[in-house]
Amino acid sequence: MRQTKDQQIKDVVVGVAIGVLAQGVTAVTSSKLTLEFAFNHAWRSWPQAYRFPSIGGHDPGNMFWIGMGKSEGRQVACAAWSEERWAVPYIRYDGWSVEDALEHHASPEVSAEDWEELGRLFVSQLSEHEMIRE
Repeated sequence: MRQTKDQQIKDVVVGVAIGVLAQGVTAVTSSKLTLEFAFNHAWRSWPQAYRFPSIGGHDPGNMFWIGMGKSEGRQVACAAWSEERWAVPYIRYDGWSVEDALEHHASPEVSAEDWEELGRLFVSQLSEHEMIRE
């Protein structure tokens, strides 16, 4: 079944949250421009981006940023972002590890390793002062 634009954005926002956590990063800057730039670069480099055709155009980072803001209110996702001074990815379910969330969010089309790679590509665009590591 084909996903709607909103479903595609939600999947990617959740996947990036888990992928960032898999890199040992517990928070990233909440600067809109920095987040959008990092996402745009990661998205252009990620081999699985074509599976999400609704996320595109000249600024997919803006869609990602809007999706991050909506993620905390989505109770059905296994991960989300809280935004204050820092944008903080977190696993929603008590007792779940990052690996549990990756496996839960993985699909036949996009593996746990694919989400880890997107998270790695995203944080690689941030400087050390733009993130907090474990």
